[in-house]
Amino acid sequence: MLLATSLFAGMTACNKAVLASGLPLPILMLSRALLTMLLLAPWLIGKRAPSLATRRVWLHLGRGLAGVMAMGLSIAALTLIPLADVIALGQARPLWLLVIAVAVLGETVGWRRPLAAAIGFAGVMVIMFAERRAGALGLNPGALLAVAASFCGACVLAFVRTLASLGEPPIRVVFWYGIVGFAAWLPPSLWWWRTPTPIEAGLLVAAAGFATLGDLCASLAARRAEASLLAPVEFVAVPMGALIGWAVFAERPGWPLAVGAALMAVSVAYITRREAHLRRTGERRRR
Repeated sequence: MLLATSLFAGMTACNKAVLASGLPLPILMLSRALLTMLLLAPWLIGKRAPSLATRRVWLHLGRGLAGVMAMGLSIAALTLIPLADVIALGQARPLWLLVIAVAVLGETVGWRRPLAAAIGFAGVMVIMFAERRAGALGLNPGALLAVAASFCGACVLAFVRTLASLGEPPIRVVFWYGIVGFAAWLPPSLWWWRTPTPIEAGLLVAAAGFATLGDLCASLAARRAEASLLAPVEFVAVPMGALIGWAVFAERPGWPLAVGAALMAVSVAYITRREAHLRRTGERRRR
């Protein structure tokens, strides 16, 4: 998970650099989907590789659409707020996942996890209001886009967990995401087409490579360790993003980022540990 987090931070930095060069967002997203499929093709062609055939097309479609929205909103936010802020707000996914579990799936929870989630969302608000330079309610539109992306990312997590519980291999899940992303971004890319420069093409390949390897590492990590251990590790991406933003994009992270990320990290760590405890307790009771 630490490797996956590092790869995702590198991917986000490459995306920001490509957008700064003026390449339209749909072309960036189309290249991500196409390169993802090309990078995974050797594994799928192998004799022992899982096939693309699946009986859970609608789940893959839902995961793909949620992923397309999460990625598109997050990349759009990179043009408006600092890199580290986008990464930090994206870490609200487990908080939204608890909201989805209660509001959509009807899960019953006690008072501890909602209280912890409230603390986490307080951290989100600290970061958001630090970017209150423009937009509705004095909020930067980039912060609103980043929060919307984190909600879509929580939907992705819900779909991925469901697919994993049904035995879908990680490579198949990632490849289907590439198929859905390619279909979604091809029409707008053709409309706003501009041939990438060699530097932009290199950044696009690097971003796709980081993203694909990061997805696979995260999927493998989820199969080998509990979420209570993995979730806090993802917050390592925040200082990584702050360092990259300072060194490459001349961004200066402030204290609201540190305070907000700390509140979110504590909240997510508690929620995931609590869920793991309840799951183990439930298993012992069933036995």
